[in-house]
Amino acid sequence: MACLVFVLPMLAAYEIGVALVGGTSADAMRTGADAWMRQAMAALGLRDRWLSPLCLVGAMLAWQAFHGESWKLRLSDLLGMAMESLVLAIALIGVSRLVDLGFDRLDVQTVLQAGPSSSRQSVSAVIGFLGAGVYEEALFRLALIPAIYGSARLIHTPEVLAGTVAVTGSALLFSLAHHAGAPGESFTWFAFIFRWLAGIFFAWVFLVRGFGVAVGTHAAYDVLVGWVGLHF
Repeated sequence: MACLVFVLPMLAAYEIGVALVGGTSADAMRTGADAWMRQAMAALGLRDRWLSPLCLVGAMLAWQAFHGESWKLRLSDLLGMAMESLVLAIALIGVSRLVDLGFDRLDVQTVLQAGPSSSRQSVSAVIGFLGAGVYEEALFRLALIPAIYGSARLIHTPEVLAGTVAVTGSALLFSLAHHAGAPGESFTWFAFIFRWLAGIFFAWVFLVRGFGVAVGTHAAYDVLVGWVGLHF
């Protein structure tokens, strides 16, 4: 229950923000993972704008029921998740600096650390960061990790190997997705390797601490680096 209540405000802020700020060009504001999921549903004739967030809420409720977790909610749980997300996001910034030590220059600094140049862009950026945190974690962690793991186990892959393939494979797809399509970033080894490691980091958070903290960590990292401009 804490996971749903923790993620729901970020999901609502993103969806409402896209509708209010985006206006007639709201679809252009949607993050890659959100846009891909909507395109897939549209191909099946499912075009309602609220269907995607409703499906995500339904998935979180189903996950809660399947794992038999408590439906009780304490404010301390939410505050703990928020603090944990912030600490883990700062730790990930530290990981990015460690990766940078292996490179002669930080050739994607303007992409990973640049802030917006106007208040409207600032609002749009924060909305996008929230959407990326929710939908990228939903696609690459909540959906892909169980799917890859389950597929590997169907062909009798040992549990440890199946888990390793699920984590590293989903992280690899997460990294490659940032360079795919027309809006994708230009490929650089720093961006590719760091996001692969970041994908593994988010997968570890997802498996150990749950979907809510993974979303919070992802969104907090994007806000700290892309909007606040925090880096070591």
